[in-house]
Amino acid sequence: MVPYRLEVRTQDAATQDFAATVDAVLTDPRGWQQAGFRLERRDDAQYLVVIAEGSEVDALCAPYRTRSTYSCQNAGVVAFNADRWRSSTPQFTGDLATYRLYLINHEVGHLLGQRHVRCPGAGLPSPIMVQQSTELDGCLANGWPLPEEIAVAARHDQPIAPA
Repeated sequence: MVPYRLEVRTQDAATQDFAATVDAVLTDPRGWQQAGFRLERRDDAQYLVVIAEGSEVDALCAPYRTRSTYSCQNAGVVAFNADRWRSSTPQFTGDLATYRLYLINHEVGHLLGQRHVRCPGAGLPSPIMVQQSTELDGCLANGWPLPEEIAVAARHDQPIAPA
């Protein structure tokens, strides 16, 4: 079991459903559960999933450089940039709902030990661990881990991030 707690450090209408969306995605059978991970929200959890404004995400993600623009996973923290949650990025070709699925599954994928991969070919669905925010490289926008990503994660040969 991978316990997580949620914090919403924003107060606008566009981010008010963040917690419910994260919970729904992390318990959806199309996600990392297929690889044997059970993600469970608990108030006393060691892992933090948080949405915040860019400057706060920068601090949570340091030493990674998110430039008040990107989200990250850093040790036991998954930090989502509120601006990206609100509006996606110009490089992402899917709709906002798909972008949010991607963001959650991608950053939590890092927490579960998964690393970046590249687009396997133009016109194919993008693996979730492609940096779809910046480089779809001809792949189609996608919000869920692909079967081959689930197979890799199911080996459980990569450590979960330290808390």
